[in-house]
Formats: sequence, C-alpha cells, structure tokens
Amino acid sequence: MASIADVHAYLDDHQDDNLNTLFTLLRQPSISAQDTGVKQCAELLAGMMRDRGIDTEIVPTPTQPVVFGRLDSGNPKAFTLICYGHYDVQPPEPLELWQSDPFQPTVRDGTIFGRGTGDNKGQLIAHVLAAAAWVKTAGRPPINLKFVFEGEEESGSRSLGWFIERNKERLKADLVYVSDGGMHPSGRPVISLGNRGIQGITLIARGADRDNHSGNKGGVAPNPVWMLVNVLNSMVDPDGHVKIAGFYDGVRPVGDVEKAMIADLDYDPVALGATMGLTRVDMDAETYYRRVMLEPYFNISGIASGYVGQGSKTIIPATAECRIDIRLVADQECEDILEKVRRHVAKVEPRVEVLARGFGTMQPHRTPPDHPALPAVRRAIQAVRGVSPLTMPCTGGSLPNAVWPRLLGTAVVDVPYANADENNHAPNENITVERFLQGPHISAQLFAELGR
Repeated sequence: MASIADVHAYLDDHQDDNLNTLFTLLRQPSISAQDTGVKQCAELLAGMMRDRGIDTEIVPTPTQPVVFGRLDSGNPKAFTLICYGHYDVQPPEPLELWQSDPFQPTVRDGTIFGRGTGDNKGQLIAHVLAAAAWVKTAGRPPINLKFVFEGEEESGSRSLGWFIERNKERLKADLVYVSDGGMHPSGRPVISLGNRGIQGITLIARGADRDNHSGNKGGVAPNPVWMLVNVLNSMVDPDGHVKIAGFYDGVRPVGDVEKAMIADLDYDPVALGATMGLTRVDMDAETYYRRVMLEPYFNISGIASGYVGQGSKTIIPATAECRIDIRLVADQECEDILEKVRRHVAKVEPRVEVLARGFGTMQPHRTPPDHPALPAVRRAIQAVRGVSPLTMPCTGGSLPNAVWPRLLGTAVVDVPYANADENNHAPNENITVERFLQGPHISAQLFAELGR
C-alpha cells in the first residue's frame, strides 16, 4: 500500500515533467476579456486531466466553458473535496513592459515568467499533478476529488453560479479548496478564510451632442468632465471615507477573533511597500490589515474624456466616462450598494448615468475560523513548508468564492501557492520554480490529511 511518502517521492522524481506540463498550459493564451484562446485552453486542460486518470468533461455555459473532473477514492463516504481554479488569464498589455513573451514561459534566476504563471494556471495545475501522483503510486487518492476550473474568473465569473445551480447534486462536497493569490510578503504560507467582494460601475456624463469650442461656447455648453468631478467629489472625502448614504450599514464589525488574527500577522512596511512599488507603507500594522481585509474601498480605476494628445485642443468634451470598482466586505451586498450609488448620483447630478458594468460583481464572503477541516489544512502546509501558516480572516482581492456557500452550502478555504511578488495582472507575472514545485506536494499532503 503506497504512502504519502511514496507520493512525495514520485513528485520529486517527476519535477521536469511537471514543469513541462505547466509550460504547455502557459503557452496557450486564454484571455477571457478578449475571448482569445479560452475554449482551446479548456480542451488542452481537459486533455491533461484525462491523461492523468481524472474523469473529465467540458461543460458549456452561456459564456466560457467549465472543465469539470472527478476522481473517486472508492469510498463514497470518504471526505469529498472540490479543487477550484480558473484557467483564463488577464490581457498581457502593455506588451512593451514584458522582458519576455508573455505566452512563452521563460525561466530567469529560478523564476518562471509568463502570463498565468501565478494567476492561476501555475496554481490550479498543482491539484491535478497531486492527484496524478496519488493515482500513479496508490491507484487512487485517499479522498473523493472534484475539480472545477472555470474560464472567466478574470471577467467576473459570470457563469460560475449558473454552473453550480445546475449541478448541485454532483457538486456535493465537504469543502472547496482554492489556491489563488500570493503568500505573505514575509514568505510565510497563508490560509485565507474569505475575500472582499466587488461591484463594478461605469459613470457616463453627457453634455452637447458634439465637442464644442471652449472659448466660443465656454460658460454656455455643459462640461461632462465637471459633472463627473462633482459627483466623484461628493462620494468620497480626502481620507477615503465614502459619503454615500447607508454605504457602511452592512459592514460586519471587527470582532476579537479578527483582531487576534491580525495581531498574529507579520508586518514589514518596507517589504509590503515593495510589493506595490513604494519605498514603504506609512501606517501601522493594524490599520494596514484592517483596510485591505475588513473595510470596503471605493476605487476609481479610469477616466476618459476630451483630448490629451500632442499639443492642445481647446474643447468642451461631449462625453466623459469613469470606471469604478467598489470592494465590499461581509456583510455588504452588491445589489444594495449599487442602488445606493444610483440614488446618490441622481440626487447630486441627474445628467450622469450609472451603469452596472465594468468588472462585474462578486459578493464578499467569510468562512468561520472554527471550520473542522482547518486543522488538516494547517497540518498539510506545516508538513511541506516546515513552518506554520498565517491565518487571515480575509484577503483584499475579490474571488467568486461566495457562490459556494450561497448556492451549495459548502465552505471555502484559500491557500495561495504563489510568491507574494507574483505580479499577477501586471507585466512580468511570475512564480518561482520552488513555489510551483511545492504546490503539488501541499495538495497531495492535504488529500492525505483529509483522508484521515
């Protein structure tokens, strides 16, 4: 009877094969925002899974397909784990800032560079490789495994809920396991129990039906840029506090458990600053973690209007557009916040239109810190990494994880496998060779711990 030691030995003996598998997956573009190569990538990933003994199908959805796989332990009463991830990637632009082709994975100084290395191909494939190692050494894994890999997380996961609603029976599980994002900047592994949600909004201001001369018509023709400036100024104060009526009504208070988790987190303002291109973070540890985990944030991601090309063009623009993403925390609801934004804008500047478009929506969520599977997750990480993981009440980014407890009644835990400086969503995205190769070991160990 094969043991977990045999599984780890198999993974060590097949490091080159596993790297080649990742490189093949990375070479296939899968940009959901542009509908470039996504369905081809689904076919490629499904083939990789079938080749490793996983019963796999491609499930069409109204948008991009879901790659769904099953691998049974032989015991229907065994623990059942869903491994969730996404095979789509962000657009690679601006291409001129990449040091190598984003879809030709390149290793430099022990780090693999390429779009999707960390987010999320390099992490989701770890679960597949771990399962394959169990099949090769023991014939089957010690738990029942299900794999759900979607193709549009980077575009708002518009059909993930649709897929879950129509497949509740075969998606029954005890836990959903996600590996997405990066470890703590200190290098410590992380268990995240939640994520902030997101509500995408577009504001459109319209003046005349054409651009106008700013001298001949200045003071007469309405300027949509000023409309947007006035609306935005009415929404958020200089300290970042949102002034929209009722905006904070649903925010879950920070309790003693969350405070204790925050107090246990390593904090290096210089290292954290380096992850975002700053010399340091100028705030204390509690403020930093509270802001990025447990408080909402109103972000302006882009404004477009008028002329900013070479020379000058003295016009009153006809239109102005602003993209906003609002990060939400438990227990805020996307629909409620959208309606409050609409009421606020209608009161301040009725000529500005509020559209629920941009990134889309993802609800915030938190998993209870006393979930019975968490000790097994901690043991798996400790066994492979040799250090105990940090437990975070929430991560700042947004994932579609809320659909699992809301639609399936199944809790979610996120254990990032990538390095903190993975540059996800940015040029020169990467994952270190060491972090990639450790990923399958952690997943394989987790399967063993949950099997006990």
